[in-house]
Amino acid sequence: MNATTKRVLVGAAIVMLGVYSASIVAGTWAAAGRLELDRQDLGELQQKLLEIDRISTVPRVAALELEAPDRISNRLSAAMKEAGMSDNLLANQTPLPPQRIGQSDFTLRRVEIKLNAATIPQIVAFCDALKDESTGSVVRDLQLYEPRSMGATETWNSQMTLTQVIFSPKSDS
Repeated sequence: MNATTKRVLVGAAIVMLGVYSASIVAGTWAAAGRLELDRQDLGELQQKLLEIDRISTVPRVAALELEAPDRISNRLSAAMKEAGMSDNLLANQTPLPPQRIGQSDFTLRRVEIKLNAATIPQIVAFCDALKDESTGSVVRDLQLYEPRSMGATETWNSQMTLTQVIFSPKSDS
């Protein structure tokens, strides 16, 4: 091997090392770019997870199915106990059939409830206990009438409406 051949081989090796080094640097820059995109994706994912957590704690506006009448009766009994009321204070409960809300994909079911001789704190506690965000149920239209005083205690008869909004898409047919 003469000196010229050695120079050509060394030159070729240097060129190959240069090309190899350049490809490694280019690969490193590409990996850095992908890493930055992955960091952005991670940030976006974390934001979406926070949004999901926030939304999961927000009350539902509508249930996906109609609550069964026996479940409503059980909820009424549990709410009366939670409010410190005896079962004989429940004068009447009347579940009404669901009605479509305008032209929307939602129906509204009402349950009319009448209570006899309960104190205001008991009535408020009863209404709060009936509220169920998981089924979209809330008490509205509370009416108090026929107040009675027994010493320092004042009781009222009351009538209220427990409502439940149900998502019920209209049929296309």
